[in-house]
Amino acid sequence: MSEPPSTNEYMNGGSIRAAAPSLTEEDVETLDALVTSLAATRRGIAAFQAMEAQLLRAANALALQRVDGSRGDGDLPIREVAAEIGAALRVSDRTVQRQLGQAQILTESFAATHDALAAGRISRAHAMVIVEAGQRIEDAETRAAYESTALVVAERESATRLKGFAKLTAERLLPRTLDERHREAATGRRIDVNDLDDGMSELRLCAASPLVHGIHDRLTQQATAVRAAEPADNRSMDELRADLLCDMALTGDPAAHAPAELLGGIRAEVCLSVPVTSLAGVGDAAAMLDGTQPIDTAAALQLVGAAPGWDRVLTHPVTGAVLAVDRYRPGADLRRYLRAIDQRCRFPGCMIPARRCDLDHIRDAAYGGPTEEGNLTDKCRRHHVLKHHTAWRSEKSRDGTIVWTGPTGRRYPDHTPSRVAFIPAPEPPPPF
Repeated sequence: MSEPPSTNEYMNGGSIRAAAPSLTEEDVETLDALVTSLAATRRGIAAFQAMEAQLLRAANALALQRVDGSRGDGDLPIREVAAEIGAALRVSDRTVQRQLGQAQILTESFAATHDALAAGRISRAHAMVIVEAGQRIEDAETRAAYESTALVVAERESATRLKGFAKLTAERLLPRTLDERHREAATGRRIDVNDLDDGMSELRLCAASPLVHGIHDRLTQQATAVRAAEPADNRSMDELRADLLCDMALTGDPAAHAPAELLGGIRAEVCLSVPVTSLAGVGDAAAMLDGTQPIDTAAALQLVGAAPGWDRVLTHPVTGAVLAVDRYRPGADLRRYLRAIDQRCRFPGCMIPARRCDLDHIRDAAYGGPTEEGNLTDKCRRHHVLKHHTAWRSEKSRDGTIVWTGPTGRRYPDHTPSRVAFIPAPEPPPPF
């Protein structure tokens, strides 16, 4: 039975009309078989990728045996082996040489991750996220603790969602604080130009994360405003962001795209999670930008100090579950509460920040669904529409988990993002 029009919120107003499921019973059976086969195929691919890593590691070991520093041959033996493999596989030998090193790190320093890949429990993308975030941890025991923690998340979340968790977990285990490393890294901020083909060039900015994320967010908001003001404009969001940045950098204001009062008043918005101990000046736990990128305490405190208002999120000290949210300035309390809990779209694997999502009623308001925390969740426009126009359905459990049911009847849980990362306790000092 189709549902009546929904009264769920949109970011810019409007409503979503429900539609009958688009798949017949025969279609669902076919899709179910395809999903089963695809999942098995992906597990097989992961196993072969783990096997490939072992072979590359063996090739790298063969090359390293022939490296002799006294001869001054540098990495020539490795290049020699990489060139042979590259020629045989029709791949750049530079690419192969990079893969040789990656395979050695994965199989030797992250053996548990390699085992999970071989068993098909994670994908190669998950493995690379774990390795890239954790390879700076030099102590083997600490690295193993990080790896086991990251694998728990990797086996239930997408590689994209794993990235922020892995970064933060690794940051907390490094011997030097993020503040110390950020001060050193900040001296390398720069802008580079890389010339491409077809009359194009690439401008690359290396700067503090809050600034870069803020620039991208402001451009996204302005691009959205241009689309709303000029419906006939068929440029993609990427094209609009690029054009707006060029316009502002060259003229000071995006005057070529819309009246200055329309786009000039848009300010960047980022979501910042700061441990209360860091706010109090006790400890140096890293803050998180949009739930994905650790930033230094000084930048976090500057953003907090300049904010017109901010949310205080009280979490359980063990589970990380959000217990309460308040704010020092009044406003849309319920929306802030949901944003604090959800952080991003609650469809499995989606990373659209909650501030850019629709607030959706799990049980339609037209059917008497209440406008309260237990019946609301953040969904990006794509997945909001998916829920209302297809056979996909969602429900919310008491612990905040959103369980999605696909057309085949498979259930996919999306767990509430945790704000706690468990790290090993430091070893006690040896007795005198």
